[in-house]
Amino acid sequence: MTDPMELFRRGDFAAAAEALLPLYRQNMRNSMLALFTGGALLKSGRKEEAVAVWSLGDEAGPVVRGARRDQKAPPGVRALSTEADRALRDYLTALHAKAAEECDGDVARVKNAVWTQTHNQPFQFLTDAQAPTIFYMPDLPAAPVTPKDAFDWAAGLEAAGPAIAAEYAAALERKVQQTPYVPAGTPSPQWAKLRGTLDWSALHLFDKTKRTAIADLFPKTLEALEKVGLVRIDGVPVEAFFSRLKPGAHIPPHFGLTNARLTVHLPLIVPEDCAIRVADKNYHWTENEIIAFDDSYRHEAWNHARTDRVVLIFECYHPDLSADERRAIEHTWAARQHWIKNRVKIAGAA
Repeated sequence: MTDPMELFRRGDFAAAAEALLPLYRQNMRNSMLALFTGGALLKSGRKEEAVAVWSLGDEAGPVVRGARRDQKAPPGVRALSTEADRALRDYLTALHAKAAEECDGDVARVKNAVWTQTHNQPFQFLTDAQAPTIFYMPDLPAAPVTPKDAFDWAAGLEAAGPAIAAEYAAALERKVQQTPYVPAGTPSPQWAKLRGTLDWSALHLFDKTKRTAIADLFPKTLEALEKVGLVRIDGVPVEAFFSRLKPGAHIPPHFGLTNARLTVHLPLIVPEDCAIRVADKNYHWTENEIIAFDDSYRHEAWNHARTDRVVLIFECYHPDLSADERRAIEHTWAARQHWIKNRVKIAGAA
């Protein structure tokens, strides 16, 4: 049997693809194997499969898109990594454009949006303090914090605060387990002090667009949230959770996913010496008074008190977005999520 890499080097890409694919499907965490499998697929005219393999490989390790910047990598690997990065950017940018074109109404600002990790053209953020990590709408007005009178649901949610706090307390009485907000496997060094710990923990009602098993314990909370314009994908809220920050905990400065959404805090338990900083200003929580901020700005939070700080957190849309634009954003995000979920099937590894 001819070595698949020898087939690749000889330029017999169709045969190389057929030989590499079974090996890749047996070892999908091998990002170097993903790089060459995707290359053989692309060069034999199988672009959609190539992009799916490269995308999966990019999640498995830094080689697929990172080797192009590694001066120690062999020239052939760097060249193929450059090709993979370009193909991924072109494919995913086209996917967004196609999904946006399917939407009704004036959605020009959505069409102009940038998926910051995979856009295929250069772009700049409006301010140094704002750098969304996933999705950026450069035409949206930018403000670190939005006054609560911009939301017609704010007063109703604040009025429900005591009942929501009571449901949270009841859940603790029932020994419902909190989970670390920063997973133990998070690689970034900035999360070293929080990853896998309960210093910053959560009780999720919705997580990654899925309703959790404990959501039924919070009927009054869910009722209050139904009256809020939660961000949804395929009709399901993206996230809503109780966030606990233990005494002494500090959430380091970081940027959120997108400027198309605002993060809303409903403070439930607020000791004196704790605060959140958004851009260049500190804000102090007050129980049952919401704070709505654009978390694509640099932000951090701390609890220097001797007791827990607890807030209910969820996402709503930027108030400047029209109903058509909100539907278009949901549609473009859903299109991308559907493609991500189908990558393994596209790569033939399902």
